[in-house]
Amino acid sequence: MYCGECGFKNQKGDRFCAECGKPLQEEKTTPKKKVVSKQPPKPRKPMSKKTKIGIIIGIIVIVLGIIGYNVGSSMTSPKKVALNFFEATVNYDADALYSYLDVEQNEFTSKKVFKKIVERMKKEDKQKVMNYKVTNVEKSSSGLYANVTINYTVDGDSDDHSETIRLSKTKNKKFLFFDEWKVAVNNTDTVDDFELTVIKDSEVTLEGVKVDSKYLDKKESSDSYDVYVLPALLPIEYEVEVKLPYGFTVTDTIYPDSYSTSETIDVDMYSFPEKETEKLEKQIKTDLTTLYSNAIEGKSYEDVKSNFSYDGDANEMSEVYDDLKEDLTSSLSKLTNIEYESVDLTDIEIDEDGLLSLSVRAEFKYTISYEENGETKTKSTDDNDTMYLTYGYQDSSYKIVDASSLQTYFSKYF
Repeated sequence: MYCGECGFKNQKGDRFCAECGKPLQEEKTTPKKKVVSKQPPKPRKPMSKKTKIGIIIGIIVIVLGIIGYNVGSSMTSPKKVALNFFEATVNYDADALYSYLDVEQNEFTSKKVFKKIVERMKKEDKQKVMNYKVTNVEKSSSGLYANVTINYTVDGDSDDHSETIRLSKTKNKKFLFFDEWKVAVNNTDTVDDFELTVIKDSEVTLEGVKVDSKYLDKKESSDSYDVYVLPALLPIEYEVEVKLPYGFTVTDTIYPDSYSTSETIDVDMYSFPEKETEKLEKQIKTDLTTLYSNAIEGKSYEDVKSNFSYDGDANEMSEVYDDLKEDLTSSLSKLTNIEYESVDLTDIEIDEDGLLSLSVRAEFKYTISYEENGETKTKSTDDNDTMYLTYGYQDSSYKIVDASSLQTYFSKYF
């Protein structure tokens, strides 16, 4: 080691300097610290805009997927399907209701015809549903069916009403994941090969659609009636217009279903138009007056037949007139005058020849003459009688064809 005084290099371990004798101090060595160099941190590479958008979209898809599943499940649930059907019904939503029908497409089952029917039903319906809610949803043990009960109230009615809508699960899926439920109503199928029978040579329209001759079943039709076979009809009330060969149109309704696959549009007191009833009653009054007045005068049928000019084999007026004249002249009391005050139709039917068979109630005044003690006397009184007449329609007018039960006994005892 080196002397701190003179700088002489001494031997290791010496305590004094061999040159100047000064004590030597032991050198203390301090271990060197290992210096670790710190590298500055690498700067982060900024995230690209495309990556940020991708992450955001991924998050949105996940969130929307969860929301979409919940919404889709709610939209396709039996409860929602039943509610949609109920709302469509009470609101007469023809477009929505038509989607529930299993329809064989033809001119009588089109959406246009269906909407027309629903619109008419809406106008006729006076019932208004005020409020409603689903009160019970019950699935079958198999899970293939569900019954949804909806309670509702009606305007003007304090009682609750309920409707149970039955649903069936199909094999299909809605929106790829959800069960598809359909309203399981038995009468949503069309009624096929519906037979519509009308008086021969009539023109028929069904909800404004003309029933063409291509639907005419000639084998089933007769001399009096035409039978049309319609390929399919909806299970709903149709309005039928029949322009009869009598010069007027009658309106009726038919309601096809599984129990009613045919209908006959006939003429009776209920379907006969009031205007035509008045016209026919007026004609009957004229014809009865003509019959009796000419018979009283003793005229021959040749003289009066122009008044009963129905052209056809059914015309029996020659025999009717001659019988009436004979009966009137053979009576002890002679009819000298008769005036019909009123004639009322009480029944109308169509016979096998397509003629109108009528029941008529007539009120009249009459005068008779009779001999008593060598003296001719007269008496007058009121009376009424029921007669059965047959009329045809020809040359735009009603013509009498046959008559029975004409009154021929007019007594002096009244």
